[in-house]
Parts: sequence; C-alpha cells; structure tokens
Amino acid sequence: MKLPIALVLAGLSIVSSVAYGASPEHATPKSIVASQADALSVLPEQYKSYATKMNTVVKDTKHGYTFTIPWRVNDGVMIDMDVRSESEHIQGYSFNLSGPNQDDAYTVSFTKRNNTPQGNVSQKVWNTTWYDVPIKGMTDEEYLRIWRQHSNVFDTNDIVGGFFPKKGAQAARWSRTTPKSYAEMTSTEKVHSIFEAEFIMEKDPTHRYNLVSTYPPIQAKFMEQGLMETTVPSFSLLDTKKTGSTLNNVKKLLTGSSDINVAEGLKFISPKGFTRINDPKKITFTKDKIRLDIESFSVPVQAVSSAMPTMMGKQMLGDQYVKSLVDVNKATIERYETHIIDGSVMFYVAGTMKNPEVADTNTAETVTFGATIILGNNGNVGVARMIAPISTVLTTPELIDILDGFKLTNSLNINNSSQVLYK
Repeated sequence: MKLPIALVLAGLSIVSSVAYGASPEHATPKSIVASQADALSVLPEQYKSYATKMNTVVKDTKHGYTFTIPWRVNDGVMIDMDVRSESEHIQGYSFNLSGPNQDDAYTVSFTKRNNTPQGNVSQKVWNTTWYDVPIKGMTDEEYLRIWRQHSNVFDTNDIVGGFFPKKGAQAARWSRTTPKSYAEMTSTEKVHSIFEAEFIMEKDPTHRYNLVSTYPPIQAKFMEQGLMETTVPSFSLLDTKKTGSTLNNVKKLLTGSSDINVAEGLKFISPKGFTRINDPKKITFTKDKIRLDIESFSVPVQAVSSAMPTMMGKQMLGDQYVKSLVDVNKATIERYETHIIDGSVMFYVAGTMKNPEVADTNTAETVTFGATIILGNNGNVGVARMIAPISTVLTTPELIDILDGFKLTNSLNINNSSQVLYK
C-alpha cells in the first residue's frame, strides 16, 4: 500500500471518536440548509430536522458492502468504470450535500477499487506496509514523515493523518488535506479541505474501500463529527451467508421470476416467510401478527411525477408521505431515512400511528408500522407498509430488507460508466 490516498481521489480526516463523543453537536452549514428549503416547507414542525439530518443508507448487494451518511443528500451518481491507474477499476457512489446554487460545496464519495500489489511483493506485505515500512505500531508522526519523503503534496498543503483501528480491517488510515493558502489567507478562491479514509478488509484483501469528503475548512468539525460517528463505523462488508437469500432474490428478479409487478417499471421481491392472502384491492401478505400491504398510485404533481424525476422530486414524495402519516393517521415518526439499494432510491419511515384500516382515527387503536415509499421513473409510486400490534418490533434488519424490496426496471445513464441516482 504505497500511493497516498489524497493523490488517488481526495481525502477524509479522522479524529478521535472519544474526543468527538464528548463534544457538542455542531450547527448544520447554511449551504446544506439552503439546498433543502423545500423539505423545510413540507415536513411537520416537529420533524423539520429531517430536512438535513436524516441517514442515507447505501447497500450494494452486487459489490458486497454497505455504509451510512448521516445527512440528506442533494444529488448523486453511481459509478462503475475501468481506469488507467493502480486502482484499475472503480465502483461506488458520489453525493452532493449542497445544491448548485449554494456557494460552498459539500461532497461525500465512497468507492471500491482494485488493490493489486505493485512489484514483487505478496498481497499481505503490500496491505500491511506503508512505502515498504510495516504499519504495525506506526505513529501518526512516522506515517506523515514517510509520506513526506515520497510526495511533494506537502509543499502546498497542510496534512494530518495516520493509521487507526477498524474492526475487520487489515489496515485503515486517514488524512485531512487543506491548502496552505487557507491558513495564509492569500487566496481569494474557494478553498476546501479533503477528508479521507481508506480500508483494506481482512475478508477482501484484493480491494480498497475509500471514503472521501470535501468541505470548507471552517466546517471541519461538523463534517468530521458526522463521518467519524456514523459513516466510518457503519461501513462493513455484507455477509454473503446472511444475505444469500437477498442476493438470490435479486438474481431471480433480474431474470424475471419470484417478483411482483407493482406498476409499470416497478417490481417488488416476494417477501420470504410471508403468506399472500386474497385481497382484490391490494397486494397483501401476512406473517404472525404482521400485515404487509403493497400498493401503487400515480402522483399528479409535475415536479414529482416527471418521466425521470429529480432527487428533489423523490424527496418531496417522501416528505409528503411523512406529512400525510402525521396529519391523517396521527403518526409519531421514530425513523425517517433515505435508502439506496443497488442504485434504487427509496424512503423508509417507521413509528406508531392510528390503525389505517379503521376509517375513524378517533376510535382506531394505535399500531406500530414500518413503510418504504419509492417513486418510479414513470411517475408511478410504490408503497410497502407493515402494520402490527403496538408491542411488535418491525425495525429488525430482516423486515426492513423486505420493505426495501422495490426494484426499478429502468434507469437514467449519463454514459456507460455512470448512472444518475438523483440530479
């Protein structure tokens, strides 16, 4: 492992989780807030914090990993391409947290790339050395000194970094790179820090996983707190033994079997362990005391239902759904998240509400619920919702995976290597 990460894609900074755990939460930057003005206008008063602070959970079953960003994203793409560099092939996701009309850029990227030894060394030696020096016991000072000897990137940048422990990793390192012009205050151009982490996992030693974020240096504490407390610990390889059924279902879906047609361009994976019941109005399943309904409808709002909807349109749909649950079903929202599953964007909501099967909400009993809502690329909306008695736990990973079983059958490509998630 020899090439400095910052020269490969740009960087991530990691500060002690102990220190951040003891520090207060930092205010959300104005640029991020401004980009989500529509969400602030739609979400109920008590849930307006979701306009910026909502988990974006990414799960890629094809490439075998998952991670979480603790913010609402503005737009992004999924990439998969060959490159003429040591990385050889890059697959992953790139997000903007602020919009194009905001002055300051905030980005987060996560990529998987090949990790092929250079020279006549073994994979293990390549993974556990830094410019041929063993990383075991290496201090941050030694890490930076060795890097400085082999790179001129320090000439124009202030850099901090080092190796850190990461569960399941052979090696994990971080760096923060900030142009010296920021400290010297001699540049009138916009200056951004680069905050990066790289993981080489024991169960996948032939790949490197890179987390990268850019932001104005003045917002380092805000961004690094979120990345260190959420994104870094959330990254993990998917256990193929546990996710095998999901992967099999995805394969069956792609080949046209074991799936349910919900609407044009939108399918749902048959829920394992549930029994379908005869209901002419809905696609309905049951399991024990849980009822699962899968419905579809069209949205008349042009911004939401356009042929290839923007991320703002998709998020508007999620926000309107939350508002409807609160206003109509007297819901208490305990979780509201963006879920990106193999490139499909959907929104997960969970909490308690008045039983939607009873017309009079004043007399209806309170039930627990979990739901996923998705906007297809043809203006069709799909909703999968579970309800159960109040004492039932519906937020287990297995049940969430079932609700996230929607799959779009078409997508918008920029080119052969990039797919728009939302723009």
